Order: sequence, then structure tokens, then C-alpha cells
Amino acid sequence: MSSDARSIADRLVGLRLPSVSLATAESHLDLAQHASLYPLVVYFYPGHIGPGDSGEHVLLADGMQHRAFRDHQIALDARGYRALGVSSEPQEAQWTSSVVEGLPHTLLSDPELLIAQALKLPTRTLDGMDCYERLTLIVAGGVIAKAFYPVSSPHRNPEQVIAWMQVQGI
Repeated sequence: MSSDARSIADRLVGLRLPSVSLATAESHLDLAQHASLYPLVVYFYPGHIGPGDSGEHVLLADGMQHRAFRDHQIALDARGYRALGVSSEPQEAQWTSSVVEGLPHTLLSDPELLIAQALKLPTRTLDGMDCYERLTLIVAGGVIAKAFYPVSSPHRNPEQVIAWMQVQGI
């Protein structure tokens, strides 16, 4: 991990999740309010709708990450944590991903990158669209306890989260 990546991850620990209302497939969810009710694992992913090889690669990686969190839902539930996925994709695209992947967890749409602005999260431009870089936060009591950045293996991300929780006694 580069020193820049380490400083981003370290800087996030101890920060509160912002009060931002984001669209779900069916309604809206206030992130800070939800985080005050439940311990969360919030994974940010690029999401992408548009032409180009880079977009296809991102969509494949997104699907792997969604399925990995779906497949580890029981382990997260056993620890009392809920998973949330966040991208800049529109609400309709989130709904489609949720249905196609058979996800038990919620995907949130943040097209204006409001959370990125509030927490100074890393973003990038992909085929002319601004999107999140892969990053995962573990949140307890509304406060970030751990940040995983960068997430280089989306399909292994939930395993990393659960391993960290085990070390912490969670």
C-alpha cells in the first residue's frame, strides 16, 4: 500500500458518516441516521454506465464485489453488521444490479458524489463520468472504525472485512 493510500485510510478512521439522503431502489436512506441504528460495512464502487472497455471491466468487478458481499451476508449478520453498496450510478441501475445479482443488501445511488465531498473520498473519471474508487468502511455508532483502501480484489473484499472483525473480536 502506498503512503498516499495509507494516509487516506488512516484519515478516515474516527470520522462520522455524513447526514446525506441517498436513493435506494425503492426510496431514500439517510446514511448517518442508518449508521446510528446499525453497525455498517459500506463499500464504495465505481459503477458505470457507458461505452468503452474500461466500463465493461468495472461492471464485471462491481458484480464480483456485490456477489461476494451477498455470499458473506451470514457472517456479517452474525456480527450484527449490515452491508451497503454506494456508487454514482443512477437509482435505476442500482435496482437492476440488485435484482440481477439477487442482493440481500441495499445499494445506494450517489450521482453527485455527496459522500465523497463530505469525507474527501477518492474518486476518478471513467469514460468522462466521475465515480468512486473502491473503498470499504466499517462503521460503528456512526463513526468509521476502519477503512480499506485501495480495494484491489473486489471479490475478496468481504473476506478482508471479516478477517479484520475477527482480529478485533467482533
